[in-house]
Amino acid sequence: MIPNQNIVAWSKVAPWAEPRQIEQDLLIARALVNLFEDAFLRDELRFRGGTALNKLHFPKPLRYSEDIDLARTKEGASKPIWDRIHEVLDPWLGDPEYKRSPTAPSLRYTVAAEDGSSTIRLKVEVNEVEIVALDPAKSLPFKVENPWFSGEANISTFSPEEVLSTKIRALLQRNKGRDLIDLSHALNVFQGLNAQRTVDMFVEYVKQKPIPRWEAEKRMFEKLERGGFLADVHPLLTAEERARFDEAAGKKAFKRVFDEFIGRIPGKAWATTPELLKKHGF
Repeated sequence: MIPNQNIVAWSKVAPWAEPRQIEQDLLIARALVNLFEDAFLRDELRFRGGTALNKLHFPKPLRYSEDIDLARTKEGASKPIWDRIHEVLDPWLGDPEYKRSPTAPSLRYTVAAEDGSSTIRLKVEVNEVEIVALDPAKSLPFKVENPWFSGEANISTFSPEEVLSTKIRALLQRNKGRDLIDLSHALNVFQGLNAQRTVDMFVEYVKQKPIPRWEAEKRMFEKLERGGFLADVHPLLTAEERARFDEAAGKKAFKRVFDEFIGRIPGKAWATTPELLKKHGF
């Protein structure tokens, strides 16, 4: 979809392993500008999730991320929002598939990759339930400069702590190592990060189905012992980060997240935790 020379130019901003990943990254970047340069959508939506961390919050991106996760900012009819998203994105991405969900419906766009190797899928998801920001909302500048597309917008988002609170939830609810490295990297690069506030907001986000500390610790060790927990990480990293991310780095990231976030969750520790810490050399 994007001329190859422009994909090569974007690789300096998004140095991912595959041209398809770089092309998708540029599509996401343009979509973000188009969505948030629109005054109506900027007022109705906030950006969060792994893509928000890597494109907006981190000083420079740690890894490739493939979706746009948004949340509503206020109650009201959702149709005007979806209609406007269609008006903004469909003219250049084509007609998407709409996926219904009681919590977070989404649009799934599919375009042909420039190299013809595959199709590129872009999901734009809007959480229509978690409307209230627990911390004061933020607006951060975002700019794209490329021969294929240039533009800028102020993107409505959440505090770093609140974005990370939903990352902890994702880490405990699914088996993707990318959630672990996002959290570990955040501890390294966010100056003055309030880890306790992050955990407090995590507790608020899961209050309908609470996850006590013992259960969180149990899930973490189950991931570690299942094998392949961090297998999804390497293909997503820059070449520089891939060279550094070995088994020892993975264990270090696990222990850092376990100590700084999981250990702060209210409740008693899991009885088996000391034994497993020793077993894994922590």
